[in-house]
Parts: sequence; C-alpha cells; structure tokens
Amino acid sequence: MRPSRRSNERLDLDAGGLGPPPEPDWRIGAMSRFIDPTYTPEVRRALGLVTVARTTANSGYRFAPPFLAAIASDLDVSLSTLGLVLAISELAGLAGGRLGHLADRLDRRRTMVGALASVAAAAAVAGAAPHPIVLALALWWLVWSKILFDVTLVGWLSDRIPYARRAGAVGLTETSWALSMLIGVPIMGLVTAMASWRWGFATAAVGILVLAVLIATRLGPDHHRVERIASQEGSSGRSRLDTAAWILVAGIAALMAASQAVTVTFGSWLEDRHGFSELAIAAVVVGLGLVELVSSLSVARFTDSMGKARSVLAGVLVMIPGAALLAIGSSHPVVGIAALLAVIGGFEFAVVASISLSTELVPGRPAAGLGTMIGMGTLGRALASVAATWLYEQGGMWVPSVMAGVLGLMTVAGVRISQRLRPEGATADIHS
Repeated sequence: MRPSRRSNERLDLDAGGLGPPPEPDWRIGAMSRFIDPTYTPEVRRALGLVTVARTTANSGYRFAPPFLAAIASDLDVSLSTLGLVLAISELAGLAGGRLGHLADRLDRRRTMVGALASVAAAAAVAGAAPHPIVLALALWWLVWSKILFDVTLVGWLSDRIPYARRAGAVGLTETSWALSMLIGVPIMGLVTAMASWRWGFATAAVGILVLAVLIATRLGPDHHRVERIASQEGSSGRSRLDTAAWILVAGIAALMAASQAVTVTFGSWLEDRHGFSELAIAAVVVGLGLVELVSSLSVARFTDSMGKARSVLAGVLVMIPGAALLAIGSSHPVVGIAALLAVIGGFEFAVVASISLSTELVPGRPAAGLGTMIGMGTLGRALASVAATWLYEQGGMWVPSVMAGVLGLMTVAGVRISQRLRPEGATADIHS
C-alpha cells in the first residue's frame, strides 16, 4: 500500500528535518531560491506564510513612531508625552525570557495563532485609544503579544530544522523586519493620510487577524510538543542559561545598544546639521530598510555555511568601521549616510545571525533562549536611547557614533569569551 503524503511528511519530521527533493509549490514562489531544498515539505510550504504574518505584525509594531506627530495632535498631547508612551511600551520586552519559557511549554501552532489574534486586538485598542494612558497599555499589550509570536515561530522552526541549517530559515523570516518598513508601514501611512492614524491601526488589526486564520488552517498539528516536553522534564543537563550563555547574551545586548545609539540620533543629525526635510529623512529610512532586507537575505544564504558566531562577528566588524567613519565624517552628509548604511547593514546581519545562536542557549528550549536575548536587548536599547540622545545634545553625532563603536567591541569580546568558556553548542561553529 502506498504511504500517504501526510505519512511521508511525518517521517521527514522524525528524520530531524531531512526530507525528499522539493516538490513544486506556488506557495513558495519567489522565496524558492533561498529555501534549503532539504527542509521538510511542511517547512518549505510554511515559510512564506509565516514571513508574511510576521511582516504584518511588525508593521503594527513599527507604525507609531513615524506618525507620532499625527497621533499627538489628535490626542491633544505633546510629542514628548508620546515619546514617553513609546519608551514605556518598549520596556514590555523585558518579559521576553518569561514569554520564551512559556512558549516552550505550549502548542506551537495554537500559540502562534493566539499571539497573532492578541496582536490584532491590541492594535485595535490602540487605534481606538481616547487617552495616552490607554495607548500606552495597548502598545505594551501589542509588544508582549508580538514577542510571544516571534519566539514561538522561531521555536517552531527549531523543532523542525537542525541547528546546522537553521539560520537559512530564520534569515528568511527576519526579512519581515525590513519588509514591514518598506511595505506594511507605508500602506498604513497611506490609510492614515486618507483617513486617520486610527484607521491605520485598524488596517493592521484586520490584516493580522486574517494571517492568524491562515496559520490556524494551513499549519499542521504540533507533533513535536510531547517529545519536547518529555525532553525538558527528563533532562539532567542545563535548564537555564550558564555563564557562557549569559556572556553571549550580554554581548548581543551591547550589539542592540550600539545600533540604537545611532538609530535614535541620525534623524536629528540630518535635520540639525544638514537641513534635511522630513521627506529627505524618509528617503534615508527607505534606504536603511533596503539594507536591512539585503542583510537578512544574506544571513539566509551564507550564515549556515559561515557559522553563526562567525557571522555575528563579521557583521560587527562591518559595523565598527562604519561607526568610526560616521564619527569622523558626520560633517559631510554623503559620507555620513554611507557610514550609517554600513552600521545598520552590519548590525542587521549580526543580529539576525544571533537569533540562531540564541536557540541553543538552553538545550531543548529554543524560545526561552531567544526570549532572554530579546529581554536583555530591550534593556540595552532603553539604556542606549537615554545615553545616546544626551550625548548627541552635548557634542553632536560623533559622540553617539563612538559609543556605537565601543559597544560593538564589547560584542566581539562577549562572543569570543563565550566561545572559550563553552566551545560547543551555540558557539561551537565559530571554528567551523
């Protein structure tokens, strides 16, 4: 009797992610050239869908900052008040570790669906918010829900793809960060221009809810949950981060702080020092989005063969000279913008590569490792936002640029020390 297609897929899963040659599938489409042909049919079919879902969720998350002025005017509050609202909502990321541990205990598909539905509900409440406090609570809720979706998605991929080939799939899903700014946020901005920012949030809510329904109906059951829970409960090894893992996490937190140091100041620098208009700054933002997209696709193509830790180092070693050039050449807009693109491109390559590293920080708990890294990264970004803006006001763009370079060196040190303390698992591939 000929085995069924579903039986074959289950055998592929049991084989640890090795499957038969890929079958033609329109749902893969333009992503096919980037997808490892040895991934299981389940993974190959799902990658496009989950990437679109994550793009939509990221769009809801990234919508507010570019339109703060419109939101502040409608709510009749100052811009600084809404800046405080955003800062408070960002601190929700500190719960990343807890959310990651939770995600490792729950059914992956149901958790992704529930998290997306929660993001949609939070976006709807944000759009209907009558007061900044309600908006702050809605954005806090949105951040929590999006983190839960993100860590669960990476956990779903980790269950189905061996560590040696995991960065390719993670890199593809991470293109959603750039695509949200290149596609999602502009669509919401167009709706805002035609109606209001409230309808912008509503558009995101509808789109996210549609993607939640598609994931609920197109992803198969979580066959890995029982064995994952049994492995966690029966393991006599590490169940939490050890010293080497914490040092690596601290290094990645420094990496995120380095990027934040220039991200929160470059707009003011272009306007104050070079007289850029809002439209010109928007054009620079689009350029940064394109660089982020190229970096994520490069991780998908090269990181598994290069090695995850080596890829992090490679990205940082592009970022550090870029920060130095930005410090030296900030008085020249062309040189400064080129340096800024190098900083952001190097950062994006490094941070996307670090996601695969995080999935092995705690054996058998990929979402917990990623969640912890998100939490520490949130703290790094928050501290850098305060320090970098103050430094910019004191001395101009060269000061936060130097800060970014120093933090990049701390990242290099963290990765190298972590590898020496534990030359296996997540950091072993630095020698490969």
